[in-house]
Amino acid sequence: MNLAQAIRTVGVAGLALALSACALFAPPYDATLDEKTTSAYESVAKLAAQAEMGLYQDKATYPGTVDTYATIQGALAVVAVRAASAPVAGKRAEQARDMTVGFIKGCSAQVSGLAKLHQTYGVVPNTGATQAMMVSCDQAAKAVGAMKNN
Repeated sequence: MNLAQAIRTVGVAGLALALSACALFAPPYDATLDEKTTSAYESVAKLAAQAEMGLYQDKATYPGTVDTYATIQGALAVVAVRAASAPVAGKRAEQARDMTVGFIKGCSAQVSGLAKLHQTYGVVPNTGATQAMMVSCDQAAKAVGAMKNN
């Protein structure tokens, strides 16, 4: 074996080791999970934009948005179950999966909080009422999307 072949063999072995380590530290990428999480996040962003534009200032508008809240919550429940059932190859990957599920559930909790605020008082624009929801749901979408890089 000459020097070039030895370097190539070591390089291939190193690459194989690095790729196998990804399975130990992160759950496998799930394109359906990514798409569904992104779709739910887009619905959350639309809801937040409408609220910030004053569409939901009056609590009387709540009954007309129940379907929107329910659709978002249903989508988040589905992605949480799908994320929680992702196979993992090691303790670190299990922790990463569980953290991702936590981010998704955190997003769902923030959507529920906004729904309750809307139902009780209405959502006053430019008061930061939608900010926590947007940050939390952004974290969930980023956590799921980050699996693509592993």
